[in-house]
Amino acid sequence: MTYSIAGARGKVGDVEAVIGEARNWAAQRGVEILLADARAVFGRDHLESAALHGLRARSTGTMIAHSVSMEALRYLAAQRQVADAMHVAGIRRDTDRVAALIFGAGSADEVIAQLGWVRDDSVLDARGKDLANLGVRPADRGTVPPDRVADLALERLALVDVEK
Repeated sequence: MTYSIAGARGKVGDVEAVIGEARNWAAQRGVEILLADARAVFGRDHLESAALHGLRARSTGTMIAHSVSMEALRYLAAQRQVADAMHVAGIRRDTDRVAALIFGAGSADEVIAQLGWVRDDSVLDARGKDLANLGVRPADRGTVPPDRVADLALERLALVDVEK
């Protein structure tokens, strides 16, 4: 299965309305969509690794979530439970930077425009983001140079499989 990744800027406000509109858009195209708060994304590689782990879990029959998009969210947030992953990386009322992950042949630009947002992949960058929500302690953060902080997010993501 193919997937596409994009970042966007825009206000969420009514979370249920945004999720509903995104789900309708996805259902009309036969794709799945994950919208995540970009504050929990530590680089494009982090989001891509979450997508690949979610797809692998589906293909091996080891998914915990009911959809590949929610499985990817678990990995992105480095959480075993979907509810915990939604708390860490799900969109919220105050979300203004969004990561979009589409599983299938959908267009990220199309859904971003549909939701009234502006594409901006720079929101996916790790710079200035706090790894604490992923369970990375300050002492652990100090073990890597500043330009390698995103590697800690990838490490936490990989540990989700170990901690199953």
